[in-house]
Amino acid sequence: MGSRLQFPFWFRITVLFFLPSVAMADCTAPLDPGVRICSPSPNATVVFVAAIAFNSTPAFGAEIVKFTLYDNDHDEVDGFPGQTGETVIDAGIQNGRHKITINAWDTAGNLYQNSVSFTVVGNGFPTICHPPKTPGIDFCAPPADAVLGLDYPVSATAKGNSAIAAVRLYVDGKSQVTQTQAMQQDPSQLSTLALVSSQGDHQIAFVAWDTSGHVFNATRKIHSTYTYSAVDCPPKGDSPCSPGFDTVLTPEPDSYVGNSFTLQNQILNNSNPITTIKAYIDNTLVATSHGPTMMAPVDNAPTGTHIITLQAWDNAGTLYRMQYNVNINMQH
Repeated sequence: MGSRLQFPFWFRITVLFFLPSVAMADCTAPLDPGVRICSPSPNATVVFVAAIAFNSTPAFGAEIVKFTLYDNDHDEVDGFPGQTGETVIDAGIQNGRHKITINAWDTAGNLYQNSVSFTVVGNGFPTICHPPKTPGIDFCAPPADAVLGLDYPVSATAKGNSAIAAVRLYVDGKSQVTQTQAMQQDPSQLSTLALVSSQGDHQIAFVAWDTSGHVFNATRKIHSTYTYSAVDCPPKGDSPCSPGFDTVLTPEPDSYVGNSFTLQNQILNNSNPITTIKAYIDNTLVATSHGPTMMAPVDNAPTGTHIITLQAWDNAGTLYRMQYNVNINMQH
């Protein structure tokens, strides 16, 4: 069994803003011939990026010759001969409802299958927009009223009464990026990073022009906070940033814990003193600390794959936020 990271091109470009620190799950093979999916749990809601852990067992005297992971009936991952399973962390599994199906074949000609359905939320919005059916702009990412960091991918595709000559991105009324025919790219599609300077609500707008002079625009509000993962850190202006939530989190992202466990984390060397840390399982507050360190027992946590959210505030009122998945009271 191995592990595999699969990221599309846009994800690799923005890896600093999205890549989580992941503890690889150790999904044991089933005792009887078949496929076993350890996580996510059925009908869970997980934060992007989802970790799918599975393993398989062949018939007695046979070997697994191949497995295939399907996402909503689309072939996503193919194993190699002798590989029984792995943990797949695939940024292509974006926001929305997913049915993951694992097919495994052994050398005796047997087919084994198992499926799990779950919902992905968070930063897994699509970054390639389809052209609108009528003249205008399809502003597909991010969704309106999303809570994001200070830098995040945005995407739009325009359709005009004639060919699109240019598309421009505005952040709070100021132009940031323009794509034109002269750039030898499709001027109707613009996927880039929006850069905002502060926390709070910001207006993100796309404006497009066609060659006959028609102008189209689409605007939405995005809320920005210091959102980061276990490999990122809170920004400190132009100076190098120091660690945010300690990279040695307890529990670790995508790890397996019982219904009772200890939450442990800290924020190191922040530019302003941390006054409060709060921890949530899904939307339920489970622990609070008054300072830069948290070590708190959690009892009677719900079974299944759930989202841990950590939020911290400094004495200037700045909010820092982190989310990841954890598997509670699940066999692995």
